[in-house]
Amino acid sequence: MTKLKRTFLITVLVLSSLLSMTSLAATLNVIANASVEESHLKLKDLRSIYTMKKSLWSNGDRIAVFVLSADNATHKEFCRKLLKVFPRQLESVWYRLVYSGTGEKPVSVNSEEEMIELVAKTPGAIGYIRSETMHEETKVISIK
Repeated sequence: MTKLKRTFLITVLVLSSLLSMTSLAATLNVIANASVEESHLKLKDLRSIYTMKKSLWSNGDRIAVFVLSADNATHKEFCRKLLKVFPRQLESVWYRLVYSGTGEKPVSVNSEEEMIELVAKTPGAIGYIRSETMHEETKVISIK
């Protein structure tokens, strides 16, 4: 193997490992208050929670739903990649609930730090973040 080929291979391996580490760091996490008994949810349950159709956890506790603002990149990614809907579709569901008087929309927060703080202090709360920073009163919920 020539020196040029070996250098090229090493460069490719280093770059691909860096890219994979970057994508792992940017993974979306669904978080919940430590009081929530569930440690994983099915995708359909997560969608039901965020469309406000499911309002109680399995133990009967009320679910408090938190979302990032509509223009936040993490919110857009959460909608598209995790819920598999466009952010506008989700917002229209919330507006229908509010204007028909049959429900409420989730609590909107301005930052991931605020999301972590509010989920940590609100029993039954659920939210999502991109960062790995956690609070001792929160936990990650896996989605199946």
